[in-house]
Amino acid sequence: MSDLLVEMQYGIPPFRIALPPGWRRRAASSQTEKTDLTRASALFRQAGRPDLEAQYRAMMARVRQGMKQSKVFAIYRQEEVEADELLPMSITAAAVDGERGANLDDWIAGAFQRRGAGFLEDARHVVRWESEAARPPGISELEDVPARTVTYAIPVPGTNRSRALVFTTTILMPDGSGLSAEEYGAMSVLSDLMISTVAWERALPDEAAPEAVAPGKPS
Repeated sequence: MSDLLVEMQYGIPPFRIALPPGWRRRAASSQTEKTDLTRASALFRQAGRPDLEAQYRAMMARVRQGMKQSKVFAIYRQEEVEADELLPMSITAAAVDGERGANLDDWIAGAFQRRGAGFLEDARHVVRWESEAARPPGISELEDVPARTVTYAIPVPGTNRSRALVFTTTILMPDGSGLSAEEYGAMSVLSDLMISTVAWERALPDEAAPEAVAPGKPS
């Protein structure tokens, strides 16, 4: 989906984000998912890693569920890497709007109060929090792969904080995978670095930064 269509359909102005080598942005669609699964299956079969294929399918199931529940318009994930270099993480971009045009201050305040949200260190206009990912409906306990999500909310200028560009990073934590706290932390840092580079492509009306609104005291 082009930037113009995203702006017309979701009210998100064009923006840029710096991606590491091998990462690509794709439109969020069922066709993108089918293409991803076909490509990944071939890659993992070639590498003799059916375990990684199962994990990847679980990750895409979570992404698909998130797409159904929100206005997700883009998916960021690795493409041009070897199977053993494929990280168990993906990022989605979505538009979040306040109910009936209301601002999102209560939602953000709730993230500070109940989810331990804070401001991204290298980009103080970004609110960030982590949480356990809920199991997608229709997935049994035997099929489920635990995951954590990192959510980032960026207010869209000129909307009186009634709309936000929201990125959600999903990191799988498969049992017995040997994924250490250090490895999870490294992926979390990588996610932070990518989101810290998000910038609007054109000048937009200035508004008060979200940190000007005291957590728990929405204006």
